[in-house]
Amino acid sequence: MIKTQYFSQKRRGLSFTGKACRLLLAGVTALAGMANLSSCSQYDLDERTPDNWGASIYSYLVDNGNYTNFSKIIDDLGYRSVLDKTGSKTLFAADDDAFKRFYANNKWGVHSYADLTVAQKRMLLFGAMINNSYQLNYLCNTEGNVKGVAMRRLSALSPYDSVPKLTPDEMPDNKYWRHLKTQPYVYCFKDLTYTPMIHFMENFLVNNKITNEDYDFLYNHTTNRQAGQASVNGLQVVEEDIRCSNGFIDRTEEVMTPLDNMAEIIKGKPQMSQWNSLLERFCAPDSSEEASIKLGLNWPTEKAYQKRFFSEWSQGGKSYNASADGSVIDPAELLSFDPGWNQFYSGTNTTPDVELQRNMGLMLVPTNEALEEYWNNGEGKVLSERYGTWDKVPNNVVAELINNNMQKYLISCVPSKFPTMLNKSNDPMNISESDVDSVFLGNNGAIYMTNKVFAPTSFVSVMFPVIVFNDNYKILWSIINSGRYDALLNSLTSTYSLFVPSSKAVLQYVDPCSYAKSELEMLRFHWNNATKEPYASVHKYDPATGVVGDSIGVKSGTWSLNRRLEFLLKDHIVVGDVTDGHTYYRTMGNSIIRVNNPGKGKDGMTVEGTYQMNDNGKKIPVTNVYNQQNGHTYIIDEEPILGTRQSVKDIIDATPEFEEFGRLLEASGIIENNYKEKTCGDNYINAFNSYQYTVYVPTNESIRQLISSGQLIDPDVYEQMKESGADVTADSTRLVNFVKYHIQDNALIIGASNSSSNYETAMIDDATKGFARLNVTADDNNITIQDKQGNVRHVLKTDKNLYNRFAREYIYPGKDAKDASNIETNSSAVVHLIDGPLLFWNKQGAHAKKRARRH
Repeated sequence: MIKTQYFSQKRRGLSFTGKACRLLLAGVTALAGMANLSSCSQYDLDERTPDNWGASIYSYLVDNGNYTNFSKIIDDLGYRSVLDKTGSKTLFAADDDAFKRFYANNKWGVHSYADLTVAQKRMLLFGAMINNSYQLNYLCNTEGNVKGVAMRRLSALSPYDSVPKLTPDEMPDNKYWRHLKTQPYVYCFKDLTYTPMIHFMENFLVNNKITNEDYDFLYNHTTNRQAGQASVNGLQVVEEDIRCSNGFIDRTEEVMTPLDNMAEIIKGKPQMSQWNSLLERFCAPDSSEEASIKLGLNWPTEKAYQKRFFSEWSQGGKSYNASADGSVIDPAELLSFDPGWNQFYSGTNTTPDVELQRNMGLMLVPTNEALEEYWNNGEGKVLSERYGTWDKVPNNVVAELINNNMQKYLISCVPSKFPTMLNKSNDPMNISESDVDSVFLGNNGAIYMTNKVFAPTSFVSVMFPVIVFNDNYKILWSIINSGRYDALLNSLTSTYSLFVPSSKAVLQYVDPCSYAKSELEMLRFHWNNATKEPYASVHKYDPATGVVGDSIGVKSGTWSLNRRLEFLLKDHIVVGDVTDGHTYYRTMGNSIIRVNNPGKGKDGMTVEGTYQMNDNGKKIPVTNVYNQQNGHTYIIDEEPILGTRQSVKDIIDATPEFEEFGRLLEASGIIENNYKEKTCGDNYINAFNSYQYTVYVPTNESIRQLISSGQLIDPDVYEQMKESGADVTADSTRLVNFVKYHIQDNALIIGASNSSSNYETAMIDDATKGFARLNVTADDNNITIQDKQGNVRHVLKTDKNLYNRFAREYIYPGKDAKDASNIETNSSAVVHLIDGPLLFWNKQGAHAKKRARRH
């Protein structure tokens, strides 16, 4: 048992029985002003006493004659002057009969008043006191008299009221505590925040739809709650709202002791010791200058500490992610929240004080037997087979397991709400009352001790290899984690094909920001073990020879890299199954990939992005395949999947069969190098908007026929007329609309999934003011298109260079693409040659005919 001590030290002029005690009490009193809630607001009990109210709290206890234990505690602690005068206090007091039962059976092992230490007396008094006066039913109201929403309130118990002396054998067994184990003991607070008490009032339970059966469950069915009953720290209030001149007394059925926080509850239960050993991997001693000085220590050579847990959410509503020596903790090794933080709160809608009052956390903790069963025979067997012992399981994997069993809102996790209780991945937790052996309520949350392990979805999803083999996939994991894509990839209601570039593959990232520059650049991504962030060295790259030059710079930080990494990740995710018999697939990043020999897996399966298809001609081998519950994870080692450098105009300009459409495209004015105050990589089609598109290119002959028949103006004539100042409005509108009618939303590819629908084009229909549509059917072998006039066109497959041509167009921040340092957005497109034009109109323009004949 950890020893606690009440200090009365004279070192450096400090006395916790004198001046320092009064300072602490002043701080406690000041804290009361933070509440400002609905209590007895018509009275200022610090200034005057209501005429119809009784004696002071202290006088009532003495005069009653059955509170001798409580009144003696007040005397011994020198607190009579406070509780015998005006003030604002709420005291939950136990009478002498309750103390008799307490001495007969308590967790402290005391058998009489004489056995109580000073620290224990302070816990009994201040842990049962609130520094404001409240009628009992008002405890569930918060600031602004918001009714029925509060379940916790800070007690008057300061962390300095009980300071444990921690000996080496009591210290957690991890590297962060090792340097302290050479000392005989250290002063180490369980937490340096005040201790809340929990209370369940009728209005709160009704307002939050918590049933009496839920309440009885929380107290292990040792209660039989009836409507209207109130409890504080699990004790029934048997006599409420005893009015005193300086506040209220509420008599509890038993002696109230302060509740431990969740971490201390787990540590103190032998049947949860194995889980505690996993949990305490993430705790560290955090030194406090203020606490050290208050304890009279010679800072900084002598230090006092508090026990904290590395977590995303800790004291002050901030992450705790650095060790004492300044080392940054890997984000993968952070708990969701600090289970040792007494004043834990989860919401951010109001003030921290109010959020604390409204809720508390929950941890599902399996018994040792349940954890052993999971490890040896359950879903954890895959971990057992890989690592052999729990000691060898990496912290990031353990954190994933623990975090799946942490819930930030207890009121959403009572039995009546079990059907809607979700895990970390927003999948059903599938918990039932029979899974919970016992419940332990703490000051910051509840512990459900379970007879089974609730494994994270990530252990059965496509995320599993990224987590278990994290060291080799940290770059991809970092953007999954920071962008919260884990919730998506862990979803068991969808199917995913996740391609994971290894730490070797991400050394070969051709930077899209260099696509408009005279020389390409390659980024080689690395993991910074000091900052726990990715960075990239920058190299000149010659795609013709494949030569990568020496480093010419380094990029780091979220602004420089996160957009690139996000595009990288999305280009490696296919929503669907790439083994379904097709060849081409759209990624989450709206790019296209080609998958070859998927049935061969690591023995012959390859994948190509549009850069591989168009630019370097490489097929990336798949080196391993993991068959998971929601899809497949494919490991690639040679290089990442990349998007092409080629724009739609690049492809059209390089293909003679696309020449006439290229002239129309150029004349239409929809090609830009600057777009919405941003810069474009190379001839950006301004009808594109961060999506994927199909561009249908009619044959040269069919376009010449339209021009010769006067249905379209010849682009050369159009440019001459513009230069001469002629009115070309009608011709311009028709030309632009013709081009836009051939640009369709959704990239339809021969060899991709079958599709049949009315797709929007980039052209606006003046009649409907909406986008004109095409009726298109696509399958593995053909694409047919029907236009507004009923003409049916087909993609021509006589030459593989005339269909399924893939383009990608980028927009960068700034004014010059040659200076691009980040990606704003991008669009992808597929280009097909079709056997005739798509016509929206049904009348020929006579003026266009004449101009065409004159030309």
